[in-house]
Amino acid sequence: MKKFLFLPLITLFIFTSCQEIGDNKPLLSNTKKRQPIVIVNKNRHLNIAEFWIDKIEKPDTIIMNEKEIEHFNNDTAYNKKTLNNFQDINKIYGSEWIKEKLLQNFNGLKSRATYFADGYKIPLSFYNDIKQEMNLNDFHETNRSTRYALTINYSNQKIIPTELSLHKKNDEIHFDRNQNSALDIATPIAILHSSIDGAWHYGIGPTSSGWVRSKDIAFGERDEILNYVHAKNFVITTAAKTPLMIRGKYHDYLRMGVRLPTVMNIDDMTMVLVPIRDEKGNLILSNATLKTEHVHKGYLPYTQRTILTQAFKFIHAPYGWGGMYGEQDCSKFLQEIYATTGIKLPRNSASQSNVGQAKLDIAGISKNSKYQFLKNSALAGVTIIHLQGHIVLYVGEYKDEPYIIHTVWGSSAEHYALGRTAVTSLNFNNYLNKIDMLTDITLR
Repeated sequence: MKKFLFLPLITLFIFTSCQEIGDNKPLLSNTKKRQPIVIVNKNRHLNIAEFWIDKIEKPDTIIMNEKEIEHFNNDTAYNKKTLNNFQDINKIYGSEWIKEKLLQNFNGLKSRATYFADGYKIPLSFYNDIKQEMNLNDFHETNRSTRYALTINYSNQKIIPTELSLHKKNDEIHFDRNQNSALDIATPIAILHSSIDGAWHYGIGPTSSGWVRSKDIAFGERDEILNYVHAKNFVITTAAKTPLMIRGKYHDYLRMGVRLPTVMNIDDMTMVLVPIRDEKGNLILSNATLKTEHVHKGYLPYTQRTILTQAFKFIHAPYGWGGMYGEQDCSKFLQEIYATTGIKLPRNSASQSNVGQAKLDIAGISKNSKYQFLKNSALAGVTIIHLQGHIVLYVGEYKDEPYIIHTVWGSSAEHYALGRTAVTSLNFNNYLNKIDMLTDITLR
């Protein structure tokens, strides 16, 4: 893994208020009973971005410029094949291919989701009814013409067409296995199929495919949507949550990293174009306003300062599996942060660890060796770290321990779920020993 030509700054100044022992351990009592984590870091400074930024010698060095980021995104889309660019969506898809995808997703969920949220087992009749609703007998023609749409509000993307939460275990109510992802306003979707009643549509999004509610999208022409998503004058949302106002009334909120075309600035507000739908479900572009302080004209520069500053805006934000509750999970957390610089990351943690070329496989080596690799190779705000089922952002070293920021469920035999975005040592839940991949978000 190639490092940038600068070394971490040896910090000479130590906060007098920093605690000297036990900084790396959440505050738990001595009881042997399982307990919640209320205080994650006894040292309060660990939750502040500037604490970590001050440890970097040149935090404003550009890591990748605009052209390099474009090259990075193209590599992810065309070589790694883990992104879908709207302009590359096929105008026609084979009916058998679509049907196979639908059945594959249906059968996969059926085999692993066996409980409703109320704890009752899912009967076979439920899945039979859903399969009927999926309209799989409607593939009479050889090919299916693509229809194009934009989401008009925050939209849950489902594996099968139902709003019901479906769970692997009867007590896992925060893990709806039917929740594939969540799409922010103005996400382009290529629609390939519809349910019998027309209430659901199956389509391909930028990083995932699934079913969305008809009421959450508006259909438009391909070129119209293409021009919208590639508008030259745009802002990017930089707050963890940005309220969107239409005609002076609250409409919805945007998560971090959403790109919208701009119209003008009015006092402390920025006017943007957002999609809405008419009574027939057709696309209309409407004016809306955002607080200017919550957006940036164009992308932010890709620097260590930028990434750490953006990441720490999520401190204590709740965990949301696949975008449940309007929140984010570990991979979406990283997606949102890097999106502010124009970097597009894939949807899941395994695919994210495979982006770019600067990857280091450290599975199977000792815990001490993993620490040495981190000490010598990892860069705060640049290196993401993968372990089975989880991915995190490296923020630096403190008192000879590597630290990360991550949106994490994080339950263990010792404590209940952390369930939020937090800064922890990599010794939290023995993560250091579980690491299998270090990935730098760079070209090489």
